Amino acid sequence: MARIHVESWNVAYRGIMPDDVIARTDLAYRTAFWTERIADREWPVFLIEEDGETVAFCQMIPTRDPEDDRTRVGQIPSLHVLPHLRRRGYGRLLLDEVFAEFRRRDFTDVTLWVLEENRKARQFYERMGFKADGGAGTYPKTSVAEVRYRIRLL
Repeated sequence: MARIHVESWNVAYRGIMPDDVIARTDLAYRTAFWTERIADREWPVFLIEEDGETVAFCQMIPTRDPEDDRTRVGQIPSLHVLPHLRRRGYGRLLLDEVFAEFRRRDFTDVTLWVLEENRKARQFYERMGFKADGGAGTYPKTSVAEVRYRIRLL
């Protein structure tokens, strides 16, 4: 997961995120980050493997946004696919699994934050049915603008 996250950042965020932030987001940093995150067994990380290798992942959690009800609104803090394997349906498969799990837990909405300038990600989420909901902010410890997307689970 850490390798996927680093490779994804190096491609998707280059030119959007400051170079020093990308440089600090190395394999050691992401390994420690994901070791801590996956320790929480209540909130799964979904994986896709190809030929015995993890190639994509998606994490689900209750919302972190204070204006939303944590028992009804979920959030996707991370969805990453190895860059050379994008546009093969892995993101859609992961979202389908995450949505099913949120529905099983009686959540009504799912949100995510995306860098405002990350046009490819925004187009993907819009194709999946997400809509910008007016939430705006900046990526932690940077001045990089983010926008929030939301989808209503039916």
